[in-house]
Amino acid sequence: MKKLTIVSVLSLGVILSACSGNGGEETLSSVKSGKKIEDIHGMAISDDSTTYVATHEGLFSTQDIGDTWNKVGTFEADLMGFHLKSDGTMITSGHPGAKTDLPNPMGFLTSKDKGYNWEAVEFVGKIDFHLFTSSQANPDIIYGINQMGTGKYGAGLYTSTDGGKKWEKIEPTGMPEDLHQVYSLMVMPHDDSKLLAGTENGVLISEDGGKSFSPYDNSRLITAMNVMPNGTDIIGYSISNDGAGVMISKDHGQTWSNMGLDLGEDAASVISVNPKNANHIAVTTFGTSMHVSEDGGQTWEQIITSGTLK
Repeated sequence: MKKLTIVSVLSLGVILSACSGNGGEETLSSVKSGKKIEDIHGMAISDDSTTYVATHEGLFSTQDIGDTWNKVGTFEADLMGFHLKSDGTMITSGHPGAKTDLPNPMGFLTSKDKGYNWEAVEFVGKIDFHLFTSSQANPDIIYGINQMGTGKYGAGLYTSTDGGKKWEKIEPTGMPEDLHQVYSLMVMPHDDSKLLAGTENGVLISEDGGKSFSPYDNSRLITAMNVMPNGTDIIGYSISNDGAGVMISKDHGQTWSNMGLDLGEDAASVISVNPKNANHIAVTTFGTSMHVSEDGGQTWEQIITSGTLK
């Protein structure tokens, strides 16, 4: 397998209103073309075709493939591990901005109104998750990776079965000791107890809810992956000796078909698909760029280039 060196952007109770604690107002602020953003820590396409991009300074969105951009609300924070669950709930972690009344790290946060308001649910001031995944069939099942550890809350894999109210820390065997070497994590679409992990050592599988991982495909590195809208196929960004690009698997990750978009020295950090339109695909990269396809991967348009919005 071709060696890839990635400096990952992933390794770098309380209600938070979108209007500085006064509650309720939903605002979208227009962002000028050419704005420079710092880091992309997450991305997702919602079922109304809005694409959300989580950054060092909060959440941005576009509804027209990057022709226009908006800042979502006024909540400013370094949104790490941003993830959109299948029930429409957004989850994130990270670090507060100067005007955000939360300790650092912020812990586990959720938003049920498209990112305007956020609730700090658990681990406030204790954990900074850098990677989340959830079950498509049962979105209350969440897995989070705490890469660095804070105090008694050590680095590791954490899981919740009630939407993030209560968590259990798992001590998985077979995972890389340095969790910065885990680039992607996904609950398998056909079984909530099975996980795929894209790591520096290849693709690993867990069949016991993350307690143990074993080699699944050591011929490739999958830096980003997601479940397709049909609920069975997997889409991912794969790097191997046979090439790199966005790929589709119809057999739970055993074999892959290349859809193109070889990013060269860069690689995908997140891949998302419109839940109601499988042809609408978006890819963000470790190099702070973003590519979008509206024809199922036949052609791609770059809408963020090295942090600069189209």
